Amino acid sequence: MIRENNTLEWQETAEQKRMTQRRIIQRRERARRRKRKVWRIRGLLLLFGCLLFLGGVRRFRQNPIQRYAKANGISMDQYPEELLSLYERNNETETFVEEYPLKKEEEPEIDLSDLSSASEVPLLLQWDQRWGYHRYAGEVMGLSGCGPTALSMVAIFMTGDITKNPRWVADFASQNGYAVDGSGTAWSLMLEGARQIGLSSKEIPVERERVENNLQAGNPIIA
Repeated sequence: MIRENNTLEWQETAEQKRMTQRRIIQRRERARRRKRKVWRIRGLLLLFGCLLFLGGVRRFRQNPIQRYAKANGISMDQYPEELLSLYERNNETETFVEEYPLKKEEEPEIDLSDLSSASEVPLLLQWDQRWGYHRYAGEVMGLSGCGPTALSMVAIFMTGDITKNPRWVADFASQNGYAVDGSGTAWSLMLEGARQIGLSSKEIPVERERVENNLQAGNPIIA
C-alpha cells in the first residue's frame, strides 16, 4: 500500500511538472506573439508616419502659391500647370508664379538704365515680371523666353543699348521668324538674328580651348 501511495504521489508530481512546463511554454509563446504584434503595429505606424511626412513635404512646397491664391481670392484653376511645374522645379519663381493671374495682362515700363555702362554681362532672368508675362512662342516668356533673355544680356553688354531688353528681343524674334510656337527660339536667332541687331556672331565648336580663349578675349558665349 505504501508503494502504491508513493507511486501515485510521484505520478502526480510528474504531471504537475509537465503542466507547469506547458504553462511556461504557453506564456512564452503568448509573450512572443504579443511582441510580434507590437512590432507589426510599430512598423505600420512608422510607414504611415513616413507617408504623412512625404505628403506634408509636397503640400508644404505648394503652400506658398495656394496661400497667396486663397488670400487674394484666386482660383488655382487660373494657374497653368506649366507655371506650377516651373515653381516646383525652381522656387525662385515663387512671386512670378503666384502673381500671374493678377499681372499677366500688364506690360510695365522697362528701365535698364543702370546697365548702360555695365562692366560685365548683366544677369537678366526670363521670369522677371517686367517681361516674364509677355507672350512669346506660344507661352509666357517666363517659360519660353530663355533665348531672347540670353541674347538681350549679350546685346546690352556689347552695345550698351538698354532698349534691347528681353521683351524687345522677343518681339524682334517673333517678327522675324525666329520664334517657334511650342518650341521656343530657333537657334538662328543667335546667328542671323544677332547680326541683324548689330552684333558680330559666329558659331564655334564645343571645345574647351576655344571656349576659354573666347571668354578670355571678352567674347560672351551663348550655349
